[in-house]
Amino acid sequence: MKNHPYYIRLWLRQRLPWFLINLGIGEKGIDCFSVGAAHKWYNIDGNKSGCYYCKQISEEINWNEIRNENNLI
Repeated sequence: MKNHPYYIRLWLRQRLPWFLINLGIGEKGIDCFSVGAAHKWYNIDGNKSGCYYCKQISEEINWNEIRNENNLI
């Protein structure tokens, strides 16, 4: 997903120390859909899904969809 509009922010968050991220460098975007991109979900606590790229949190289990898609390939 290197062509995702928020990809550079994710790349920065994976490499910068936490104190810089807490200052706002590499902050997550507001919503992927607002820039015409898809969410990439991860498991927050077993019940909620969070997007790697933006601040959206879903009460649904969306990361299973990704796991199921990968198993079909």
